[in-house]
Amino acid sequence: MDPRELLCDVMKTLHDRGLLNVKGGNASIRGKGNYMWITPSKEPKHRLCPDDIILMYFDGRYFGHSPPSIESKMHLYIYKTYSWVNAVVHAHSPLTTLVFDLGLDVNVSDFVESMVSMPCVGVVDRLPPGSDELARSVRDAVGKCPVVALRGHGVVSVSKDIYSALNAVEALEDLSKAILFKNTFRKLT
Repeated sequence: MDPRELLCDVMKTLHDRGLLNVKGGNASIRGKGNYMWITPSKEPKHRLCPDDIILMYFDGRYFGHSPPSIESKMHLYIYKTYSWVNAVVHAHSPLTTLVFDLGLDVNVSDFVESMVSMPCVGVVDRLPPGSDELARSVRDAVGKCPVVALRGHGVVSVSKDIYSALNAVEALEDLSKAILFKNTFRKLT
């Protein structure tokens, strides 16, 4: 399947699941050379079509109707560092963000979907969106855990394929929902 079509499908799925707002989040797929396909900045993510997806070379040049995502540096740093990564998904998952902002314990083995989707979850402190500091911090964190929670910002998942990266984001959001329910019920009893 065309990587641009895959990215459109992933972004629609993230939006439909409530894991990003209309113009938020981003995703990319590594090309067969020194380039990637990445979602555009400030475009409605649930309505993207293949022609909206940006071709971006690892030297920073890009081609498309819009500029690439503000987080394109983060994607570039990850691809340049880890040859095994072929896909990056960044969502603004609200429950995942809340769980990590509250400092609640997250054990991926507590939920079957998260257990099979990720070995661990890293954490990156609050850093300005689109900054070099955020891009470097996420790049370093995914070297230890392929899924990273960004305090106050969301989650980044990397994988060999785009649907595995998406699956991990969804599984972590479901685990976060379970953690929040469990903590609420403990307080009620």
